[in-house]
Amino acid sequence: MRCSKCGREYSVNSLAFRCLNCNEPLEVKYDYNFLKTVISKENFEDRIWSLWRYIELLPIEHKSKIISLNDGGTPLIKSTRLAEFLGLNKLYFKDESRNPTGSFKDRGSSVGVSKALEIGVKAVGCASTGNMAASLSAYANRAGLKCIILIPHKTPIEKVLQILFNEPIIMAVELPYPELYKMSFEMNRKFNVYLIHSDSPMRVEGQKTIAFEICEQMKWKVPDKIIVPTSSGGNFSAIWKGFKEFYEIGLIDKLPQMICVQSEGCAPIVKAFTEKTDLKPWPKPNTIAHSISNPNPLLASGKRVLRILNKANGLAITVSDKEIIEAQKLLAVKEGLFVEPASAASIAALIKLIRNGKINKDENIVCILTGTGLKDMEIVRKQVKAPIKIKTWNEFERILSQIG
Repeated sequence: MRCSKCGREYSVNSLAFRCLNCNEPLEVKYDYNFLKTVISKENFEDRIWSLWRYIELLPIEHKSKIISLNDGGTPLIKSTRLAEFLGLNKLYFKDESRNPTGSFKDRGSSVGVSKALEIGVKAVGCASTGNMAASLSAYANRAGLKCIILIPHKTPIEKVLQILFNEPIIMAVELPYPELYKMSFEMNRKFNVYLIHSDSPMRVEGQKTIAFEICEQMKWKVPDKIIVPTSSGGNFSAIWKGFKEFYEIGLIDKLPQMICVQSEGCAPIVKAFTEKTDLKPWPKPNTIAHSISNPNPLLASGKRVLRILNKANGLAITVSDKEIIEAQKLLAVKEGLFVEPASAASIAALIKLIRNGKINKDENIVCILTGTGLKDMEIVRKQVKAPIKIKTWNEFERILSQIG
């Protein structure tokens, strides 16, 4: 593992997750020149459609230690009605809600827990707004490892119930979210808990396979734009790493433009990028998109995201809660896809970018849908109408006769 900023190296089998020099996240590095000689597109043919089809580019030495719930292999859905509605020709959705626990977090949990088992640790842990905790606790159970979870005390009840059912050691912390991160760091340093949190190296390794799959699913044609809902920046960094690795070993011939999306109510990365200022904590986060509401990505991958955006001609954009709700509804009505508010942020951003003239109708565009709408039902309850009540057959027939 190598520091993403200063380059200091660490053993891939250590419990380290951030650089001791500059406190930046670590990244797993491979011998790409060697991989060029042993990996071709044909390598992946006839393999099981899961993230583990890319075993040569994952940091697990012993296949017997792999912990999987058939994660990854999610569909890339070509938009029909929404694309037509928006005037686009090539719009796709990478639907990560199809993972075992309902979000993209399962990719990182699978690789992270596999590595934890391989190096012989007894407990894994994370600080989470909900999705990661539900995922990690499930995979820890699959591996027979202890799991320690820290969540904000106002985490949506649907997510809490999913976590509780897995019976980890779970603490709801009545402190600002950045304090959960600091507590998780202490779990690692003082109690040897293996962190598989938002931007830990193994989580990034699992989540980079989103990019690998997109390349294969698009028959090795790289999208022009990838729109990613962004909180701490771990998934944004992971998807970029995936495209970069396929580019390094010659499987693709270009890289996509990466677009970072945050909510107007918590947008520290977008603010720093658009205003060309230092990354600073967001004072009072306030958004319905809980899964992308990290007020202090300085403790995670915020600086790494800024480096990627600056190096790769990236874009960063905010969307309002109103725009998120409208996009969530539009995606369901036009395409039949039910996602949580944080996922809908990618669609809201797409609409805003079209309005601002930043999207060409003939570009290949992929929106990342990070998690299922079943993760957060509070907003949905406020948007839906009650069923039509009927008491007689006559009422039933009258209603049907009025349908055009």
